[in-house]
Amino acid sequence: MDRGTISSRIAALREECAQLGRELAESGRSLSAEEAFEVAGELQGLANAADGAVAVAGAWGARVETTMRSGSWKRVHPVGFVDAMAPTEMSLACGLTEGVAGRKAALGAVLGERFPMTRDLLLSGDLAAVNAQKVVDACAGLDVEACARVDAELAPRLPVMDPARVMSEARRVATRVAADQVAAHVALRKRGRCVEVRPGEDGLTDWFASLPTATSAAMWSAVEKLAGEYRAVDDTLTVRESCADALTDLVLRNVTVSAQVTLGVPVVTDRPAPEAAAGERFRVEWDDDETIIDVSTGAEVRYGDLDPASREALSWVTEPEFDPSDRAVVLAEVSPGFAVSGTHLPNLGWVEAATLANLLKLLPMDVARAVLDADTGTLASVTSTAYRPPKAIADFVKTRDGTCRMWGCTRPALACDLDHVRAWPDGATTPTCLECLRRRHHRFKQQARWRPVLAPDGTITWHGPNGRTRSTEPQHRLAV
Repeated sequence: MDRGTISSRIAALREECAQLGRELAESGRSLSAEEAFEVAGELQGLANAADGAVAVAGAWGARVETTMRSGSWKRVHPVGFVDAMAPTEMSLACGLTEGVAGRKAALGAVLGERFPMTRDLLLSGDLAAVNAQKVVDACAGLDVEACARVDAELAPRLPVMDPARVMSEARRVATRVAADQVAAHVALRKRGRCVEVRPGEDGLTDWFASLPTATSAAMWSAVEKLAGEYRAVDDTLTVRESCADALTDLVLRNVTVSAQVTLGVPVVTDRPAPEAAAGERFRVEWDDDETIIDVSTGAEVRYGDLDPASREALSWVTEPEFDPSDRAVVLAEVSPGFAVSGTHLPNLGWVEAATLANLLKLLPMDVARAVLDADTGTLASVTSTAYRPPKAIADFVKTRDGTCRMWGCTRPALACDLDHVRAWPDGATTPTCLECLRRRHHRFKQQARWRPVLAPDGTITWHGPNGRTRSTEPQHRLAV
């Protein structure tokens, strides 16, 4: 490629884009709101393609290794290598901080080496760079072959995937493709846990902590609970202020708080145990009076009332080092012949199944279990004629959704409104007619420009102007 020709083409593209921007700034008032947002979406595709080109160009530069030892020399590596000085070079060329510039070059390098299909989506403008980065981050620790397998399975779905779900979906595929590599990387990353402090605004210091997800879940639950108590006493406190005060007191004053975290624990209760596979397995004895959640009704049932196949499935567990008396561990490790990789804590991240085993033993917290079918989730059959759903329905819908069901939102369902997809009383108060929406998105939905349609399996499709649609998936898909 001729360097001068490339520069000329870039200059022409930049001028065309700049001219369009100036025209929009001067005459954009002639567009309706719908047209303006459509133009913004089309321009975002242009920006995506430009980001991809920047990353690819940075990757070509980053592959050149320069050293001053024993005289200056250069070594050219295949795409995928990133020289230690590449972030500095990229920063100077792009006018960005080293951190931002370095991430752009590194993204181009890893996409070119390991995720060619995802790279092509970025270059075509069909995928945002931030979502491509989520795929890369989710596959940290995987070798080139495993990354290629994830790329082949995930890339065809990325252009229409809810951006809030890209990380968790990529992590799910990576775990299935190379569970041993994911586990090894998790163990390695835990050794990098740290706490740092940095100067902040006048009179303040910024704290940064990188901790195991399960530990963070317990800590944050304790902070939120104590912060809520503080706000009940002093209504002038903001949420952020009360959380800061709670963290301070928990660290310095040894305040005892009983925190609670609800974990969605994958389990299969409607299949017989599989034939013995490689690896040790052992049985756990259940008392007939012990209760679990029935996968077909969402109701609690006695173990003794289950059919023989379901009792058999619950009796076989793996990981013999776990304490069989710990029922939360047993449920996390039921082995129906499918790999159970763990559960996702809203706003905190992924917890692998092995971590669940030690959660109750190591942390001062109460853990509520939401028992879920490992393939399909659970389905509640209870209904109500009232506007406000009873606790059983509310708990089910929040467990099913996991987060706010607006496209791109990650607000935990526990902090969202329960909204009737169709206005009550036309819309019944049942799990099949309820969704979790944060207050701002609840109000947005009421404007009726974008209308949600809830499918029986929990998928929500938002229908917008001019026939456009966006689909969001529940955290736990339901049986249909």
